Amino acid sequence: MRTKALTALALAGMLVLAGCSGGVGDGTPTTGDGTPTTSGTSSVVITDAAESGVNFYVSDQENAIGDFDHLNVTIAEIGFQRAEGGWSEHAVEKRTVDLTRLQGANATRLTTVQPENGTYTKVFADVSDVNATLTTGEQVRVKLPSEKLQLNSEFTVGANASTNFVFDIAVHKAGNSGKYILRPVVSQSGTD
Repeated sequence: MRTKALTALALAGMLVLAGCSGGVGDGTPTTGDGTPTTSGTSSVVITDAAESGVNFYVSDQENAIGDFDHLNVTIAEIGFQRAEGGWSEHAVEKRTVDLTRLQGANATRLTTVQPENGTYTKVFADVSDVNATLTTGEQVRVKLPSEKLQLNSEFTVGANASTNFVFDIAVHKAGNSGKYILRPVVSQSGTD
């Protein structure tokens, strides 16, 4: 009986604290700096359905990101390959994101686009610039396999529907060479 009373009291206290810590928002879970956040380590949970179309988010899987003071990636364009062939490409007004602020369960919305309804099988992000500084203060060049980060990920866009797509990017250290490579993370990218 005493255990049940303590459990109920603890639960009530957590609910009161949760209510006090929140503010008025649009329902998108966010970190302290306002970027959308997620729960868990293997999937992104985003509740933002403010706009129909594809809400395109960028996140960073923790890999060698701890080596960096900042890792700014500028994305100029995104695109989706239709299952029946052809691409739906969308300019992004060269948005820059700092991947060091998007580690683990954090994601930020880059843009919302309106591709045609249908099924898509591949996604790319056209990276126009990478600016990186290590925690030691040294500026380093981060290599891209090509100027476009691509991944195979099938999803469907429906009429008047909102689809949240997370494009997870990770920086990898190339052995003991001191060089870094930027790659998409297939297992952490997608719509769920």
